[in-house]
Amino acid sequence: MQGLAAISASNGWAMAAAGACIVIGGLAVLSFIISQLHRMIAIFEKRDKTEEAPQTATDLGSHVSSAPIDQLSDVAATARVYRSLTAELGESFELIQLYRLLETAKIPHPIITVRELRGAGYLVPTGDGAFSWKNV
Repeated sequence: MQGLAAISASNGWAMAAAGACIVIGGLAVLSFIISQLHRMIAIFEKRDKTEEAPQTATDLGSHVSSAPIDQLSDVAATARVYRSLTAELGESFELIQLYRLLETAKIPHPIITVRELRGAGYLVPTGDGAFSWKNV
């Protein structure tokens, strides 16, 4: 017995169909898991945020004066405000910590302002990705 008769006699057509169904089912499950991956990551991020318990924007708002400053035209005043906000970070801190703090305080344009502070020499690198404030 050879060819298609051998396949039929050995139940080959059923095995081929079962194999195709298994592969298609596996790919469908994999695509569903990938499509929902962002939700699983969000659950883990929420758990990490609740453990950290960062300060609220109202706590940080007490550091900022009530008069708004033009952050990009008055870099010295911006540096003084940002330095008072970062007092809790210590003498040396990473920029990601500064960005998170500014985001929590709802201060606009933190990336552009930090770039200007670095360019003006108010934020100086201390090595290993850490920065500190020049005396303002």
